Amino acid sequence: METHTDYQFVLGAQNLDDTIFVQDEEVLVPVDAVKKYLDPSLFWEPRDGRLTITTGDRVLQMNTDELTAYMNRQEIQLNLPVTSVDGTPYMPLVYLQDFYGIDVQIFEDTRTVVIDFLETPYMEAAVERRVNLRTGPSLRAPRVAVLEPGEKGRVFREDGGWYHLRTSNGRMGYAHKGFLRITGAEVVQGPDSSPPRRWRRRPKGERVNLVWEHVVRENPSPDSLQPLPGVNVLSPTWFSLRDEEGNLHNKACPAYVQWAHAQGYQVWALVSNSFDRDLTASVLRDSGKREKVIDQLLAFSALYYLDGINVDFENMYLEDADYFTQFMRELAPLAREQGLVLSVDVTIISSSVHWSMIYQRSALAETVDYVMLMAYDEHWGSSPVAGSVASLPWVERGLRGVLEEVPPEKLLLGVPFYTRLWEIEFLESGEEQVSSRAVGMDALQAILAEQGAEIAFCPETKQNFARYETEEKEYRVWIEDRDSLSRRLQLVEKYNLAGVAAWRRGFENQEVWELFQDILIP
Repeated sequence: METHTDYQFVLGAQNLDDTIFVQDEEVLVPVDAVKKYLDPSLFWEPRDGRLTITTGDRVLQMNTDELTAYMNRQEIQLNLPVTSVDGTPYMPLVYLQDFYGIDVQIFEDTRTVVIDFLETPYMEAAVERRVNLRTGPSLRAPRVAVLEPGEKGRVFREDGGWYHLRTSNGRMGYAHKGFLRITGAEVVQGPDSSPPRRWRRRPKGERVNLVWEHVVRENPSPDSLQPLPGVNVLSPTWFSLRDEEGNLHNKACPAYVQWAHAQGYQVWALVSNSFDRDLTASVLRDSGKREKVIDQLLAFSALYYLDGINVDFENMYLEDADYFTQFMRELAPLAREQGLVLSVDVTIISSSVHWSMIYQRSALAETVDYVMLMAYDEHWGSSPVAGSVASLPWVERGLRGVLEEVPPEKLLLGVPFYTRLWEIEFLESGEEQVSSRAVGMDALQAILAEQGAEIAFCPETKQNFARYETEEKEYRVWIEDRDSLSRRLQLVEKYNLAGVAAWRRGFENQEVWELFQDILIP
């Protein structure tokens, strides 16, 4: 089996310096080069010796020195495996042409491998008189070859009266334009230039109106559930990481799905990482454990007739950002193959390492169908100062930041149905000791009425605000009500977002559903 190591590597109009192999008419390219030039999402795991390639509808997994690979979990056979040469992993490229939309040619006479992207237009030129091909656009530049009349080449650009071109056998260089004639425009064609399969699915209605169903121990009885006007997706919190082996807790309820479907709602079950950094790291950093989690999600989705999966991984190590993105890339094609809508939850962009910087929002948006922006907890439960859960200026600033990375047609604005009732105790030292509890809309109105609190509009937060005092303490609250939610929904219209995602059912009042019905449903 002969192996050559001295082939020139040409990508479009570029001569590359990477060492490549041609073996049994197959091109082996360093994994790092493929990642750099063709596929930034290529995922190589040295510990497992596994290479994973993901597209919109496929996951290809190849192990070092194994001819058996797996496409969407189905066995396929390779002519050459991923192999290691002097510690550098190489992958077979010709087999992967349709993954990357490329055309690969091998020219034995010039010992050159040429890669072109399919559907790329170019100008073709013919040599009319004998001309030198040089390394640069100058008569002083070294000569690469001599082109004879009748030879053809692809012209990439003109530079001071010289054509930068590639000959029909892969040589790159410059030739004076006076010796060539442009013969026409062509498009790079491959064996199958059909466009990739597109996949898109929306629930009934112009926009997604999702509400999360918080399931702690038991699911709500369908008999106790009332219709939710304006809602078209329910997301019950059913699955979560259970242990370091990748097993999941399962709280799914078939009766809930049956009720939801009977009401015309889709069910996108939520899976969380239990907000445990170490547990998450142990699972995400192991390709086999990622696969195990995905297999369980697909099995549960089929078993319970789910319409989608909502991934809510929070509080992770920054070192796991790549692994989380890869997990989503590996899940996405298999979810689509099963007809599932895939969504992911992210926070507003901030300097918080474990809660914000861990999301590669642009890459996630390319992978999933929807991104939920959790635009709340500006002041969280243990915040040292009292403040709004999500003041409107804070939300809009955060929304604008995320829209720089996520397209509006994929983004759902997360809205809170809850507020925090802040208790401020004044210590003898003059300091304030602050604590809070989450309160639903009707419960808060009952408290304020009982205390005789005055409600006034707060221009800084663009919300209603109330305060009252007892003998030793003061209470403050920035109120979530019809007014604040109306302003949030106006942001959906203003930025033409895909819809909303509300946390959570049980904190709202009937006015909320009427508002959603009026604004979100045409």
